[in-house]
Amino acid sequence: MKLFKTMALTLVCLLLGIVVAWQYNSVNANLVLAQYEKKNLSQLVEELLLERENNEKLKTRIEELQQEVAALKDDENMDMKYVEDLKKSVLMARVMAGLETVKGTGLVITVESGGQIRVRASHIQELLNELKASDVQAISVNDERIVATSEVREAGDYIMINGRQLVPPYTIKAIGDPDKMERSLNLMGGVLAKYQVYEFNVGLEKNENVVIPGVRDDGTVIRTDKLTPVVP
Repeated sequence: MKLFKTMALTLVCLLLGIVVAWQYNSVNANLVLAQYEKKNLSQLVEELLLERENNEKLKTRIEELQQEVAALKDDENMDMKYVEDLKKSVLMARVMAGLETVKGTGLVITVESGGQIRVRASHIQELLNELKASDVQAISVNDERIVATSEVREAGDYIMINGRQLVPPYTIKAIGDPDKMERSLNLMGGVLAKYQVYEFNVGLEKNENVVIPGVRDDGTVIRTDKLTPVVP
C-alpha cells in the first residue's frame, strides 16, 4: 500500500511538471510565430484570448493536481498514525499479558521462616490472593512474574512457580496502590497476622520504583497452541 501511494505521488508530480512545461512552451511558441509571421492585430487578440482561456483551464487542472498531491500525503500520514496506534495496542496487550517488564509504585515484601514452620506454597498463594484483591496490577515472586497460568505449588523442599524452583527468602514485588495493599495485608486475622503466628520473618517496604520483569516468552508459561480465536 505504501509503495502504491509513493508511485501515485511521483506520477502526479511528474504530470504537474509536464503541464507547466507545456503551458510555457505554448505561450512561447505563439510569441515566436507572431514575431516572424507578422500576424495582424485581430488574429493576435483572438489567439491571446484563446490562450488565456487555455491558461485558466491549465491553472484549474494544476490546482486539482496539487490537491491530489496533498490528499496522497494526508493518506500516507494517516497510514503512519494507524501503524503507530497498532504498535501501541500490541505493546499494551503484551503488558496486560505479563510479557513486558514494567515498573511503578508499589510494595516489596520479603518472607522467610523464623521458627519451626517452613514457608509453604499455600502461604505464598494466600499472600498473592490478598494482593490481587487489592487491585494490584503486577506481581512477581523471586522475579518470576505471576500471570493467569502461573502455578504456585510444592515440589519437595521447594516452591515451584512457572516451572522453576524457588528458595527462601521469598521476595514478592507488587505494583499498585501501596497504602491499599498494606491495609489489606494488615487486616485483623489477615495474612500478616497469620505469618506472626507462624513466626515468619516479614519485611514490607513501600517503593516508588518497583521493577517487575516480564514472564518468559518461550511458550512454557503462556501456552496458546490449543487456542483458536472466536471471530464474532
